[in-house]
Amino acid sequence: MFNSNEIGLDWKGSLETLSTIPRSKSSILDETGSLKDSSGKERCKMILEETVADNTLGKLVWVKRFIRDSSVDLLVKKPVSQKHAKQEAVIQWLVNKSLSENGLGEHCPKVIDIFSFSGSTWFSMEPIYSAPLLDTYLRSLPTWSKKSKENGHVLINIIAQIALSCIVLERTIGFNHRDLKPDNILVKLDSFKARNLKWRGEYDIHIAPSHTAILVDYGFSCLGPGKIPWIQSGDGILPPFDACPKVGRDIFMILVFLLWQKSVRDSLIDEHLDFLKMSLRLTTDRLAQMMNMNKNPSDWIYILITERGFQCPALDPLVWLKSCATTFPEIVIFR
Repeated sequence: MFNSNEIGLDWKGSLETLSTIPRSKSSILDETGSLKDSSGKERCKMILEETVADNTLGKLVWVKRFIRDSSVDLLVKKPVSQKHAKQEAVIQWLVNKSLSENGLGEHCPKVIDIFSFSGSTWFSMEPIYSAPLLDTYLRSLPTWSKKSKENGHVLINIIAQIALSCIVLERTIGFNHRDLKPDNILVKLDSFKARNLKWRGEYDIHIAPSHTAILVDYGFSCLGPGKIPWIQSGDGILPPFDACPKVGRDIFMILVFLLWQKSVRDSLIDEHLDFLKMSLRLTTDRLAQMMNMNKNPSDWIYILITERGFQCPALDPLVWLKSCATTFPEIVIFR
């Protein structure tokens, strides 16, 4: 059972009852900066400060959150899709909760509050400092744009961290991100560490030390039992009855977006490029055909991944990490 009162939403229930989230009452932020829950009890004071972004993805604003004599800086988001704003916030809350319970919480920003302000739904989250987008991070590598073994090790390690998170999330809350592209992955420069997952006595996965990959923007995400989702965001773009999760969908997306980029292909030695191609089950001719298309994957991949029969068993995150451990034991160890 889950209790979202901790984030200011009047809801208690199970994964199977997440469909009732849209009808739940959230906290309200008034013009004086007082944030009160649905019963009228004050949660905190909140002052909106500088706008970070205001575009087609939503609005991000720095806020200062006060409780008694202490304060913290947070980011608040107003999703463009107000119809699914609560759903997006709750999905991110559950993703962080599930990852945290398995020692991987830093891979998703923690949600603090869900609230209504000026007629719109917003949610606050812990900020992430020193964390460029994945593409920006890769371009900063000294050997990037030149074929180098180090480039492949760095990139595969980042993907392995994502796969490790997906193992936990698919098995605990039935999660698919459904928009896993480089723009939605940050790399935290001040967090360099190894990762370990001991999964319920079944297996132990170790990933070599690296900067930390963080998944952001849950505006297309879903949770489900492998059939119709319990809860999802992405209304008006993704079909409402898209099964969730689908086998291998998230890893498929990130690999396609990465391999489509010439800078990525130019920076990987054959050993690493061939491994990623084989992961997608692409022959050299088929890869060339896909990469020579004029259309960015953003123009076609969402139709493909929501087709009824879509699945990629070889890209199930556990299966992919096993193959990674076999090929690159210096990056992933699977016991």
